[in-house]
Amino acid sequence: MKMITTLTASAALACMIAACDGPREKAGAAKDEAEAKAAGLPYEGTGPGERAGKAADRIDRATAKAREAQADALEDEGHVIQAKADAQADKLEAQAESIRKTAEQKVKSLRGQAGELREQR
Repeated sequence: MKMITTLTASAALACMIAACDGPREKAGAAKDEAEAKAAGLPYEGTGPGERAGKAADRIDRATAKAREAQADALEDEGHVIQAKADAQADKLEAQAESIRKTAEQKVKSLRGQAGELREQR
């Protein structure tokens, strides 16, 4: 499961790197360009909306990365809990086997004693 998550995150990162401009940066650039055209000015490609959008895209990517790391940590915690439960179950099974062997030996001894008593008659 973790491998699938890692592959998915890697693919998402590759897509983000390939398309440097995020959706908010693109929207900010479009807004800046529209405002520049409305004011009769040439668009330079580095307006405040684009910069703000770029920052918002970075925040979104960082938030997604943090959420993914948190999800991975929860999955890892689940694996630890399962491993502890398995170890405890193995220990209990060993104890149960020991108790059964001890009981079996006692039963054997008591049957032997019972047989001896029957022979004394």
